[in-house]
Parts: sequence; structure tokens; C-alpha cells
Amino acid sequence: MKTHLTALTLFTMMTPFSEAADVTVNFAGVNTLSGQLYLAVYASEEDMKSRKAIQSQIITVHNADQKAVLADLPSGHYGVMVFQDLDGNRDLNTNLIGIPTEPYGFSTNPRVMGPPSFSDIQFDVATTPVHLTINME
Repeated sequence: MKTHLTALTLFTMMTPFSEAADVTVNFAGVNTLSGQLYLAVYASEEDMKSRKAIQSQIITVHNADQKAVLADLPSGHYGVMVFQDLDGNRDLNTNLIGIPTEPYGFSTNPRVMGPPSFSDIQFDVATTPVHLTINME
């Protein structure tokens, strides 16, 4: 019995525990109280380029204090992109030269010309809750 208990204790000590935290995302500048917010979480530049979100949410806009909670996001580096679909077509509308005509935002609120890189919007998750505010442009 002692051998089994020692082996179990050793196995437990060697098994990595999954570190995760909740990420609360608040949206600032939601001026139009209609439509939906399309939120995507990416874990790398490659995922962003191929639009392979590790987590996504669609949030119906009811008030200016909209927020989302990304539950138990494993520790690591992430980037969030969001846009407000005002016309229900599930796409970010742009003008003829590619400038968005619907509200959008990114984690870390970078000032960029054109689409941001992953490093522009990257934030870290460890074991404590993370609070982000994304300014909708």
C-alpha cells in the first residue's frame, strides 16, 4: 500500500497542472445599441492570418456597457479582435479602399494603419484574472 501511495504522490507531483484564468473584456465606445459584437481570440500570428480563432463569441448589443468573459483561458499569449456587425451580414464592412465602416477594436488598443500584427494586440494570461478594455473605433 505504501508503494502505491508513493507512486501516486510522485505521479501527481510530476503531472503539470493546467494554469488558466478568466479574461473579462469590456467594450468602450459602443455608441450604436444594435447589432452584434463578433469576438475572436487568437493564440498566434499564424492563427490570425488563417482566421483560426481558439475561442469566439457573438454578443448581442443591448447596452453601452457590453462585456464578454473568456472562461478558463489557458496561460499563454493571446490577441482579441472584435467588430460590431450593424447590418447583420456577419462581416466587417469596409469602404472601397478597405477602411472599416463598422465599429471594431483590438486587445491593447494599438494605433495601427491597416490590420494589426499579433504582437500589436498580444496580452498575457497566467493564473490570475485578466481585465481588458477594448476601445471600439
